Amino acid sequence: MPMTSYAQNGEDVVLARAFREVRSGFYIDVGASDPVVDSVTKHFYERGWHGINIEPALATLAALRDTRPRDVNLGVALGESEGTATFYELPRQMTGCSTLSPELAKEYRRDGWEPREREVEVRTLAQVCEEHVGERVIDFLKIDVEGDELAVLIGADLARFRPRVLVVEATRPGTPIPAYDEWESHVLGARYQFVMFDGLNRFYVREEDQPLTKVLDVPASYFDDYVPHRYAVWKEDAENARSQAEDAHIREQQANARQLQANAREQQAVRAAMEQDRRAGSLELALTETRAHLRASRGALRDARLELSASRQALAGALEQAPRSE
Repeated sequence: MPMTSYAQNGEDVVLARAFREVRSGFYIDVGASDPVVDSVTKHFYERGWHGINIEPALATLAALRDTRPRDVNLGVALGESEGTATFYELPRQMTGCSTLSPELAKEYRRDGWEPREREVEVRTLAQVCEEHVGERVIDFLKIDVEGDELAVLIGADLARFRPRVLVVEATRPGTPIPAYDEWESHVLGARYQFVMFDGLNRFYVREEDQPLTKVLDVPASYFDDYVPHRYAVWKEDAENARSQAEDAHIREQQANARQLQANAREQQAVRAAMEQDRRAGSLELALTETRAHLRASRGALRDARLELSASRQALAGALEQAPRSE
């Protein structure tokens, strides 16, 4: 099964295996966080699916709204009942760890992080489904709310709105310590069957979809033929760097060609200037010679005029001395 390059934690790999033949499915992602990094739904959205993303963190909500126009993107938190609550929002690079838990916020502060506190609207999953799902089939529901899974499940109506597959984060935030004992009874009591634990999440299938248990009971493996997102990003970065290097090399070659052409034009201009100088020198020499010939001709003409004048004077004198006839 060729898998999306955005596989991160294995959930989307396993889910893609289960829903290989579904071309236009529907999902609900509670605690959606970033639309790309660690996203369970990006692969499905790119295949034409759509769904509901629940994300109260402002930066990631804005990113979801910008990149997921087909989805319903809600900036609320989910709980047992509607109301408001204090949301402890971490910086963008840690936004997936933002929480409603004051105890967890204290731990973050001890670790050097400073969550920003603000009030957020709290709704129930049943209310969200009533408004946005209706009679539509929910192919899968993912819940990742940093320790508040129980409240989300209590506020769900799994008898009416029955996702085919449930994926619920099952360890204490940031640790491998199991933390599903307090909420798993709500899932099993709603006629869901536990299928698989991948080290972070527990997968459940509703009774109506028992055949899916055989597809979901193995974590992501070599045979799923997927590429982890970080490797895809590294490959993309490397290809971009290579492309940029090739473009730079082409630009350098083009610049060198332009320089060679400029050098050739400069050499042609120098040769033309030298030819012009040679011609100017020849013309200057010819002009000098012409001027010298002209001066010589003028001298000769002056001498001829003087000689003519002397001859006229001699002739006149001779005529005056000649004897006149009677």
